[in-house]
Amino acid sequence: MRCMLCNMPLYLPNHGICNQCIKNLPKLDKVCYQCGLPHSLATDICYRCREEKPYWDELVAVSDYIHPLKKLIHHFKFNQRIEVNMALARLMFLAWYQRRQSLGIDKPDLVTCVPLHHIRYWSRGFNQAQLLAKPIAKWLNRDFAPYLLARKHQAVDQKNLSLERRALNVEKLFSCKQNLLNKSVMLIDDIVTSGNTINAISKQLKNCGAIRVQIICLCRTVL
Repeated sequence: MRCMLCNMPLYLPNHGICNQCIKNLPKLDKVCYQCGLPHSLATDICYRCREEKPYWDELVAVSDYIHPLKKLIHHFKFNQRIEVNMALARLMFLAWYQRRQSLGIDKPDLVTCVPLHHIRYWSRGFNQAQLLAKPIAKWLNRDFAPYLLARKHQAVDQKNLSLERRALNVEKLFSCKQNLLNKSVMLIDDIVTSGNTINAISKQLKNCGAIRVQIICLCRTVL
């Protein structure tokens, strides 16, 4: 087994990406610990989250949506390279673990993922967020709840909408009917762009009693 990025032999084949390539991945500069976007304040939380607090509590991302992760994600989602999931999930887990070491964030009670509409699931054959979330739940030794959330209908593709329309597009898109009283939830997604999808889901989780929502993603797109 060789590294997916540099093609050098791997000491541990199941890692997928060598340690040197992991070290060389583009890093996000100083970011807000809540929304994951760059900011220049001395505090951990940016002015955006102070003015309009999102429903989730913290967000951890590996990198911006640029190469080489962009290429790997494309192969993963659109070229049926589902074997890439373990390497990508490991990057997400390492990013979370680094945040845990620096800030002492707690392990969640359960792990879930952003659901796909059934039509997109049938056409793609899998939910990429679910494939990323399953090994992370195992490494955390926490319950994995892939069907905690339901998607009510298929939304218009977010990429073609303005920021305002994106928010309206997902406002009532998701539902959660499970009792989450006093539980903390880790929500997994591959890419977070505007944050509207994860905010709508986090609102549902909080409405069901969740006391804390952690977002873990591969890429946080800097708008």
